[in-house]
Amino acid sequence: MQSATGNHAGPFIRFARWWRNWTARDAALRELGCCDRDEAAHIARDVGVSVSELQTLAGRWPEPSNLLERRMAASGLSIERVAQSEPQVIRDLLRVCGQCDAHARCERDLDEQDLAKDEQDRVWRDYCPNVVTLDALRTQDRDRRFMRRRRWVKSEFTMPPRC
Repeated sequence: MQSATGNHAGPFIRFARWWRNWTARDAALRELGCCDRDEAAHIARDVGVSVSELQTLAGRWPEPSNLLERRMAASGLSIERVAQSEPQVIRDLLRVCGQCDAHARCERDLDEQDLAKDEQDRVWRDYCPNVVTLDALRTQDRDRRFMRRRRWVKSEFTMPPRC
């Protein structure tokens, strides 16, 4: 029998996770359903999405944020660090992830530890709508580390004051 803490959860653990997610989604949809049109539009505006996107996201919560966080960690990115420096990017990543139809495949790929890292990298890149943004974040993170390692100072790149 596989351990509950391992990557390959047993059927009871998977059912418990499914039930918890289903009840959370159901509660979120019921809560949003209690709002009138104007209130739902106000909430959507606050979040930065349309009303239809808000309904879609409420129906898929909480899975997208967990999968995005796991995907970012697998790519060597910290969701907390990116959220501090680029909050709009995280909001966009969450919105796109929340509307994706490949959640089950993404979770299965993240759970699979048997494949080589290179092979895993190729698999998710075929279906993830956030692949371009995640690649850009990885490149940006790599460039920052390179600049720090080289101890490049911002003042070296500034123009001298005009006379």
